[in-house]
Amino acid sequence: MNSKAWKAFFEDTYKLSKPAQAKQLILIEDISEIELLLISVLNGYLAKEELNIGLKIYINNELRNDLIAKMAANPPKPEYSLESWTQQIFGDQKFGIILMGLEQYSNSFAEKAATISRPLIEVAGLPLNGLSFLFFMGNYGFTPFGIHKDAPGEDGILFHLGPGNKQFYTWDDPKYNAIEHHSKVFHNVSEMLSEGKAHELSPGDAMFIAHYVYHIANTPEFSVSIVLDYINPPKDRFENELIKETAEEGLSHQTEYEKPIKLDAPQSSLNDLLDMQSVQKKMEIAFARKILSLKSNGGIRKKSNKIRATIPPTETFSIKGKKIFPIYLDEQDPKSILIFARGHRIVKKPHPMLPKLIDQLNKGESISLATLRQLMEPSWSLIEIFSLIQ
Repeated sequence: MNSKAWKAFFEDTYKLSKPAQAKQLILIEDISEIELLLISVLNGYLAKEELNIGLKIYINNELRNDLIAKMAANPPKPEYSLESWTQQIFGDQKFGIILMGLEQYSNSFAEKAATISRPLIEVAGLPLNGLSFLFFMGNYGFTPFGIHKDAPGEDGILFHLGPGNKQFYTWDDPKYNAIEHHSKVFHNVSEMLSEGKAHELSPGDAMFIAHYVYHIANTPEFSVSIVLDYINPPKDRFENELIKETAEEGLSHQTEYEKPIKLDAPQSSLNDLLDMQSVQKKMEIAFARKILSLKSNGGIRKKSNKIRATIPPTETFSIKGKKIFPIYLDEQDPKSILIFARGHRIVKKPHPMLPKLIDQLNKGESISLATLRQLMEPSWSLIEIFSLIQ
């Protein structure tokens, strides 16, 4: 990806605070690859049991999720374009498909998405609730749910893949920006267009939308767009989430017990009951692990799909790391070590050669099973080595 173009885009958005457009932020040669990956996303979604979560279908601006069963019975195939597949499903009707959480349905798509968004993270930083992706597909005209804002803290970057153009409109106006999220949506689109700012998006273009800005798009001809949600939660919500995650860590540093409070005693304060330094330390550990989980997954919020494969019992078998998904270690507990990989936590017993092994993988090097055994045996059994590979 073009780092200079991303830096310019970051500055044009006033550091992700104002709407702005970028020309050809996605390379044209990448578009066909992304469209193939979206086919794998759709197949991953349509293969799951619950098909009523994350997907919305509109026909002539009417929500029609009864058509999901037809999609599941006729999933897309790589040899056909998305446009030809949707014609089989919807014919000549005006339709729109919106699918959220793309990264959780295809590990290959997640890898491409992480690669695309890497220059953004490098210049703008890692958002505390990570990245998520959704797509809009169809020839539905104006966005079916009207002129709207996105969720609090969820700034969006729309990547337009085409093949048709998309018109995008924003209302960056104090009188609209001050309206509370989720409290008002405007459906009088034709009346309001003259107040908005118009942006013409061609294939490969991108559009940034700050979470407090009203917006709508017009897609009159079949097109596909991906939206990257850059999620920085409201401070109070983040604090509440971190407190919950701290409790779920189950960290323990002492064996003292709290004493009961007498009914006629004066009101006690938390400082009287709790070791606030211990509480802060536990929260710091929970926060550090949250960040390691995100960083190991290229900044993407959802963990990868776990895929178990049979490992060939041959010394020529090898594993290779991916730089876009670095592996991290947490060695605070002398009895066990936490490995962070693709957002997952793996608990293993310590091994002196593990940091060296992880460093080689993070450089993208290939490591044969024979080398792994030389490094890790006899402290680790072959079963433990295979478990690490999985």
